[in-house]
Amino acid sequence: MKNYIYNADIGTFNIRQTGHLRYELWIKEELLGEYESAEFAATDVAEFDTDYVEWDKLENKLENVPANLSQWTAITKETPRK
Repeated sequence: MKNYIYNADIGTFNIRQTGHLRYELWIKEELLGEYESAEFAATDVAEFDTDYVEWDKLENKLENVPANLSQWTAITKETPRK
């Protein structure tokens, strides 16, 4: 399963795959939402539409925010062999 991270000044956003077509968006220890794709979660971060007030209030104040998922860091989590 793939996970993605984006290190922002206010903390690290993490998109975690939890199943087939299931992704969760986290910051610190707070779940911000569930999505059908990692791209949708990354879009909410890029558009400052996460319901995380500390982030969303920074709209139009930050530069170099990743515009899409390709600008996040991909982390491949290996699953143990059975």
